[in-house]
Amino acid sequence: MTVTQDDVVTDAPAEDTAVARLSARFGIAFAAGQLGVMIAMAVLVLPHVGSPGDPALERGRAILDTDTAYRLSNYAFMLSGTLLFGFLGVVQVRLRRVDVSGVLSTVAVAAGTVLALVWPFAAVLHDVALDAAAGGTDVRLLAGWDSIAPYSLAFSVLPRVFFIGALVLGLRMAGTSPWLQKAGLVLLPVSLLGSATLISDALFPVLALSTLGYELWVGALAWRWLAVPSRVALSVGYMRIFSRMHR
Repeated sequence: MTVTQDDVVTDAPAEDTAVARLSARFGIAFAAGQLGVMIAMAVLVLPHVGSPGDPALERGRAILDTDTAYRLSNYAFMLSGTLLFGFLGVVQVRLRRVDVSGVLSTVAVAAGTVLALVWPFAAVLHDVALDAAAGGTDVRLLAGWDSIAPYSLAFSVLPRVFFIGALVLGLRMAGTSPWLQKAGLVLLPVSLLGSATLISDALFPVLALSTLGYELWVGALAWRWLAVPSRVALSVGYMRIFSRMHR
């Protein structure tokens, strides 16, 4: 009797072939959505509001003039950002398999939950600022409120470090994806340096670069998990086929 890889995948545990695979697709959707919205905003919105160094009154008026575009972008960021919730399911499953104590899965899911909330909630607060400016508040305040995006992104680095760290440890314990392990280890110090944007605006390019790398990393990890079943799943699949051969 010939045993093929397809047989193994088919006989893998249900969570690897159905629910967990669906969860992995959310990780890909999260990465693609975040990158797509960032590119669209950089091309269609930000060029119309000037630069942070412009006079506050001039910049505030420019932001208010692009009110609709900003609100659409903020809503898109909220939708794409919360897709990370769906990915946390397979994160929990995979980490639980390599760490039965549940420590890594608990840290990763908790940190991922904060990550999925911080950035979208920043978009909500920016909408509040737009409402205040549209209602007659001094538009110069709106120019200041525009900094909530980089500051919230800088804050999100802190739970991001725990999220990536737990996943990297999980990959090391599983003995899989060495290139994702290395990339994750590089992201940790770069992300921490970018978080210092809260202290100096000059570090924002590092923050933006680390965020881009993080989103690509999550997408690559989700793609990897979607394409390749876990070793536990493969082992169970082989055991099932072996038992059928000897019935």
